[in-house]
Amino acid sequence: MKKLLLITLMMFSFSVSVFAINSTLHVKGGVQYPEAPDKAGLDSALTLNLGVDKYFTIGAETGFGRVKWEQKIGDKPFGPVPLTQNHDINLYTLPLLAVATVRLADMMDNYGFMPYATGAAGYSWTWYRETGNKDRFDGFTWQALAGVEIKLGADSNLSCLIEAGYRGTDLQDADDYELDMSGFVGRVGVSFPIEPTE
Repeated sequence: MKKLLLITLMMFSFSVSVFAINSTLHVKGGVQYPEAPDKAGLDSALTLNLGVDKYFTIGAETGFGRVKWEQKIGDKPFGPVPLTQNHDINLYTLPLLAVATVRLADMMDNYGFMPYATGAAGYSWTWYRETGNKDRFDGFTWQALAGVEIKLGADSNLSCLIEAGYRGTDLQDADDYELDMSGFVGRVGVSFPIEPTE
């Protein structure tokens, strides 16, 4: 296991050094609206983009998502005041995706902003937590996003990101119950350049 981890780290370091030009690290946060719970929740992502050339990057993305809501169980009398009993329900999601991005890079040089489109595919895990009940779902996940990167100043290496799109993911648990976490995703974030070392 240690040898595998060491080899993976060495390959990662080599990839970063080879593709460092036009490579970036994106830190993003925003909202998701999956169809199954029909509730809005937190969505965040950490994306490593390795520049193949000025207009195209490949990379990997992970992140964390949470959707929380209360489900009404019932009412019961408490003296003259009726009380409502609720259960808290939480869905925690962890995706791991391979990402490819096409960038209109010339617009950044000319106008200070750059539209881009991203496609991703991979796997995700969702943990369902309810009072007295828990489960884990997993399955294939894909997403398609469009966004714009805006330079934060003429002398700044940082850029602001605004993106939105759709994530498709049909998950199953060990008993073949399905959970559809597909839906809208919208995020804002910051892009950090990965500079080659001399």
